[in-house]
Amino acid sequence: MRSLRHLVGRLAEPLGLLPLLLAVYSTYLYARARLRAAGADDYEDDGLPVPPPRLLFLVTNECDPEWYFESGRAAADSLVDLLRTNGLAIAEQGPILDFGCGCGRVTRRWRDLGAEVHGTDVNKRLVDWCGKALPFARFQANGQRPPLGYSDGQFGLVYALSVFTHLPTELEASWLAELRRILRPGGHLVLSTHGSAYFDRLAERERVMFRSGQTVVRRGGSAGSNWCTSFHPEQAVRERLARGLEVVDFVPRGARGNPVQDLTLLRKPV
Repeated sequence: MRSLRHLVGRLAEPLGLLPLLLAVYSTYLYARARLRAAGADDYEDDGLPVPPPRLLFLVTNECDPEWYFESGRAAADSLVDLLRTNGLAIAEQGPILDFGCGCGRVTRRWRDLGAEVHGTDVNKRLVDWCGKALPFARFQANGQRPPLGYSDGQFGLVYALSVFTHLPTELEASWLAELRRILRPGGHLVLSTHGSAYFDRLAERERVMFRSGQTVVRRGGSAGSNWCTSFHPEQAVRERLARGLEVVDFVPRGARGNPVQDLTLLRKPV
């Protein structure tokens, strides 16, 4: 099914039909997810509001609140564990920015953290919902390209989960420069990326690129959507994503709560 979807996408993109295809395919997935999640709308977890099904679907391709809560908890735990392994307590890293916060599946985990928490996302509907449902944090929308509405050196920790997995190389370079700008000296950046776990899914030409340390990008014209997919070998993470930053840790398949992704901890030099 996945290979058929990719084939249809490759055929539709040159004809300018990709937006229409995405709309039809998204409608189909949404209807299927709603049927799957029927009866789950009353699921409760932490006492905070549950996103409506359409917003859940925009972020997770599912409408199941239980999956939203459990994946958010796992992702937050993976961040805490990564920092702790490297001698860092997340509560001491604030202010914290969730870059690509979606509808707050990870952000909501910081309600009782005791640190200043912010979230930003390209989708204003998601940001507006977070602003009403998660009043302990501050949210704002961002554009497809920098800048963000934050000051230089404002944050001690920025994390981006399942964000750079959906950006072409030119756009990721712009966003990395912007995230470096808003990090304070000594601050940390955490990124999740598609790594070697996806090697067998790549076409032979893509495997050659991946082996040589190059980032593989599919459907870069749909940047920021799940249709655009980027695959980063460890060499690309260390040489491109870490440009201007220090690599503190690289954990293959370390990003729990997401599809199988590597987790990288970077530090801005003092």
